[in-house]
Amino acid sequence: MRIITLLFLFISSSVFASFQMNENMQKTYSHIINLEFDKANELLRAEQKDNPTNKIIILQENYIDFLTIIIGEDEAFFTAAKDKKSDRIYFLQAGDESSPYYLYAQAEVHLQWAFARLKFEEYLTAAYEIQKAYSLLEENQENFPDFKLNKKGLGILHTLVGAIPNQYQWVLSLTGMEGSVVSGLGELKALLQDEQMELYRNEILFLTIFLQLNMTNDEVAYKQLLAEIGDSYSDSYLLNFTAARLTYALGQNNLTLNILKNRPTDKGKFPFYYLDYLQGMSLLYKLDFEKSEQYFNRFLKNFKGNNYIKSAYHKLALIAFLQGETEKKLSYFEKVKSEGSAKIDEDKMALKDAKKQHTTHSRLLSTRLLYDGGYYQAALKELQSAKTLKEYSGFYDEYWYRLARIQSKLDYDTNEIITHYQKAFDLGKASSNYFAPMSALQIAFIYEKKKQYANAEIYFEKCLSLSNFDYERGIHQKAKSGLARISD
Repeated sequence: MRIITLLFLFISSSVFASFQMNENMQKTYSHIINLEFDKANELLRAEQKDNPTNKIIILQENYIDFLTIIIGEDEAFFTAAKDKKSDRIYFLQAGDESSPYYLYAQAEVHLQWAFARLKFEEYLTAAYEIQKAYSLLEENQENFPDFKLNKKGLGILHTLVGAIPNQYQWVLSLTGMEGSVVSGLGELKALLQDEQMELYRNEILFLTIFLQLNMTNDEVAYKQLLAEIGDSYSDSYLLNFTAARLTYALGQNNLTLNILKNRPTDKGKFPFYYLDYLQGMSLLYKLDFEKSEQYFNRFLKNFKGNNYIKSAYHKLALIAFLQGETEKKLSYFEKVKSEGSAKIDEDKMALKDAKKQHTTHSRLLSTRLLYDGGYYQAALKELQSAKTLKEYSGFYDEYWYRLARIQSKLDYDTNEIITHYQKAFDLGKASSNYFAPMSALQIAFIYEKKKQYANAEIYFEKCLSLSNFDYERGIHQKAKSGLARISD
């Protein structure tokens, strides 16, 4: 019966099917990007009734599923929704081949599903879909060079491809994919300045910031992108999220808290519970344990996905530890072991600590939290409040790492900073902690900033030479991106 239905839809739409990004579909897209899925679906139903051959309907439906998966992380929804993908591609292929949306829409569906699959570790299929999206967009760019939406997908892909280090470039040569972090981000930023792309501005801004944060260590770019957001974070969940991440990266925790407090109302929107997790983290950086605990518990109560669950319980355990509540700490460690999954670095680290019932020196933990919030003088004061260095016995690698991190933010002499990072590296390189690889990474960043690229390469490689440590994937990604940057 399903085959007959598909055949009927194909035959009935193949002659008349078109891609009309009309006013109704533009409004639908705006609702989707604002996570107002109920309003978007209402407009889609109206379009289906009045203009059933409009293939843009399929693209919009896919976008709703994509954002639902990325934000909600509901595995049951993902499993049910992914069966629609092949049908959607089939329907799009029955559209008007003379339209610039013909190949673009197919590429978007492939790309969205690739990123959705990465959430659930379906890497092989995701790799195929990324390559397919790239091929379709390149062809569409050649056919319709003035169709600016091509640059959105290509900008993303060129950035991602550019982050792959030289030793793996042979893989890309097999697929014909090429690009660089600089060129890819440049393509996206050019679209931000194009008045004709105003409808897509929030999406492009979100994508640009996400890639900038994950692929570079450029605080000047972070500040520029934060200025691009302006006050729009109070109107858009996606921009609220990215503004919070930018201000965190800039060490402006008070501003992060203000942004999260002024997030859009959740009425009529798909819930973005991860923002509660971020608010809990920001309050923790201020050592405001009571309010932080409230937001972590709210996140745990409402979020239906698996990521950050272990991390949230881990943070509750740390709060209990800093408040001297040993039994409560152990109870939360048990929750870390039993709840959620361990796919992302934050959850892996939480599980590792819970299994060992590990907590660092309480003063080092407070120092770390204050540093993460950008309270650098307070962090330095906390770190140096120990009567003697021997108080940190067993934690020397962390001590030197924390000291170097704080000093780098307070503009100490770079030679002194490098010396302290080097001590952390030498003391911790046999450990499973992240202090040694992160120290190598930070030294590489210092040399890169000085344009001493040979030294930068040495330390990026030292970072990559270490394995089986906390946050390995994220730290290695930054090192790989660094190698790709200095080779450009």
